[in-house]
Amino acid sequence: MQVNIGKVTQGLLADWKVNSLDELIQTKGVDLIKFFIGFSAFVAVAILVVAGYLFITSGGDPEKVEKAQKAITAAIVGLVIVFIARAIVFFVVDLGNL
Repeated sequence: MQVNIGKVTQGLLADWKVNSLDELIQTKGVDLIKFFIGFSAFVAVAILVVAGYLFITSGGDPEKVEKAQKAITAAIVGLVIVFIARAIVFFVVDLGNL
């Protein structure tokens, strides 16, 4: 028994209300990437807030200050990585529109 993949994918694409796989990637894929970028930014800001609280309440304890500084550094590095990845992904998606 053979299954016609073309008909199956056409049905799935119709369910997603798109005409082609490229259109699906450019619409739903981009929306998914935007969601994860926003979520990652939210997590990084939450880590920055917690690290700031730890820093303020450290009372000069070197261990707590170091822990807060590491958290701040990790959050900033994470944000930089997320936004570089976003730029790369959208650059590649835009190349498909040329």
